[in-house]
Amino acid sequence: MRSSRRSATLAAVSALISFFALTPSAHADFTFYRTGPHTGACWVKVNAYGGVYQVSNVLLNGTGASQTATVQNFRPGVGLQSSYTYTAAPGEWVGGEIAHVAIVPGDEFYYYLNGALVAGIPAGGIPFYMQHCKVVESPSVKVRLAISYGLAALDAVYTGACGGSYRFGAAPSTGRWHYGSSCGSGQGNYYQPAGVRGFDCSGLVFKMFEYAGVYFPWQSSSAMKSGIPQISKAYLQVGDLLVKNGHVAVYLGDGDGDGIPSVLEATPEWTNPDGSKTGVIISDAFKYLNDSAYTAHRVSGI
Repeated sequence: MRSSRRSATLAAVSALISFFALTPSAHADFTFYRTGPHTGACWVKVNAYGGVYQVSNVLLNGTGASQTATVQNFRPGVGLQSSYTYTAAPGEWVGGEIAHVAIVPGDEFYYYLNGALVAGIPAGGIPFYMQHCKVVESPSVKVRLAISYGLAALDAVYTGACGGSYRFGAAPSTGRWHYGSSCGSGQGNYYQPAGVRGFDCSGLVFKMFEYAGVYFPWQSSSAMKSGIPQISKAYLQVGDLLVKNGHVAVYLGDGDGDGIPSVLEATPEWTNPDGSKTGVIISDAFKYLNDSAYTAHRVSGI
């Protein structure tokens, strides 16, 4: 198949981790995602009986040098089935060739960045809740960069509003407890292990837009609600915010066409179907779209 080069295609990206990737499993519909530059692969099941996946891969080069990606499909006992290499110039977004990976023969998908292995993922290692692309394409480079940062934060723990610098993604050198909204009192109810990033809802959104180079002085959900221009929910676009006093989520649209739009958010620990826990997740947007307490807002300058 031919590669496709597009200025934007977050619908074909993705992201974070199966049991065999580089970090723990997450409540997200992505296989892996990383930044600096942004690389990802999105697995979509194309056989209802569990036989075959299509894997879309992407490289968004936000660096000042060219970056080269290679994607391969390897079949144990048989060997290399396909290999495709593509290069992104500084600032370029490139979607690579779609790979077909079969569970029954035990295929594995490999993604290399500049010759170094980023992820090696057996087709049989993809949990059922990680098999779709959830993000609709945005025409805005800044929105794509902001969402890329957010996707790369999937699996970060939740710190609550009293996390200090830790609510903005800092990782502690030793494990620590956070106190939610009861700052400094009582037993800490959110644990952050050593070396693991953490966010609260507004800390995540702040860092996403800061990363994208957008003027974003608001560091709390109440400040975002009062300071960012409000729009009608009927006109939501990818990258818009759904906000109430006390929580904020980033709208992702309906990237996999299942009729359920999604949001990216940091929320108190979510238990995944496999029993693992995470704080930064992708979840159903309807709970915010249908709640009058939440209003829609669009950040200026994107």
